[in-house]
Amino acid sequence: MSSNILLIKTHAFGDVLLTTPAIRAIYKNNPANKIYYFTSRWSSEALYNNPYLTKTFLLDDDALFGKKLYKIVPLIRQLRKYKFEAIIIFSASKYIHFLSWLIGAPKRVGLGNSSFITHKISPSVLQNDYAAGAYNTLLEPLYIPCDGTKLDFQIKEVCIPENLSTFLKKYKSKVIGLFCGGGKNPRDTVLAKQWGAKKFIELAKLLSADGYGFLLFGSKDDRKVNTTLKDELHDAVFDLSGQYSFNETGYLMKWCRLFVTNDSAPFHISYALTIPTVCVFGPSNSKLLSPRLPFCRYIQSRVACSPCYGNDIFIGCTNPVCMENISANDVYKECKSLLSENFN
Repeated sequence: MSSNILLIKTHAFGDVLLTTPAIRAIYKNNPANKIYYFTSRWSSEALYNNPYLTKTFLLDDDALFGKKLYKIVPLIRQLRKYKFEAIIIFSASKYIHFLSWLIGAPKRVGLGNSSFITHKISPSVLQNDYAAGAYNTLLEPLYIPCDGTKLDFQIKEVCIPENLSTFLKKYKSKVIGLFCGGGKNPRDTVLAKQWGAKKFIELAKLLSADGYGFLLFGSKDDRKVNTTLKDELHDAVFDLSGQYSFNETGYLMKWCRLFVTNDSAPFHISYALTIPTVCVFGPSNSKLLSPRLPFCRYIQSRVACSPCYGNDIFIGCTNPVCMENISANDVYKECKSLLSENFN
């Protein structure tokens, strides 16, 4: 017997990617089930070519985060036709719970105690466990066993331009990926999550002395910080910012022996692809966002106020000292440790 099941997580890319183990578990529990996903257009690349999904429904970010119900109603009408047996909402937002109630299903599982959901899971699960594991708890009311916390992410092959090919041949197995920007999505901006160009330059100079070259990743918003690195490191870096989608970025990241990043979408892509990864955490909580994997290391700021940012909208920080507290030498030691190991 099959059922139509709808999953809802509207933002952001990394959070949507962290729900992919739950998608896989639902499918494996009953491959006959039809699994649908409702998310924002910006976050949808986390679900690109997911083998367990039947269909993904997308809404423009301004409609979702601007709560423009008149733009959402046509999609709700479309979704109601599927007569879902269950809806799982990976969110404590009462507004999203309300949308699930409008869509309709006998079972609506969500975080919080909203009257719009039938099965209520305490949001505290997101404060006690790695997020992918916490999201798995929403399967329990439906008696669906979890299938671990390994993320499913599909890359998209791209043609390597000649100048990049030359760079990769020059450094061969000594290419390190750096993601220096991030902290920005259509809902909110948390630039305090950035370690900063100065720190990345210090780290890159230490690694460059060991013969490594660097691929600089990021969106068009990260070009400024990447240009700062290029001005300092010259031919030892190749800037890819603003040229590739998340899935294409994943393909290019596979060329890296190591990936060093702030807490942002590329962090989750990197370890999902089993690339040795070092992530720097300041406002956000490494306990909740970093998996315990042998090839994944994290450095949490040691200042008393860190971490200060959960899953709510960031209210700002007038003195973001947490990232300044993490030295280039701290990160370099973790990089050297990972580079000395063989994870193949």
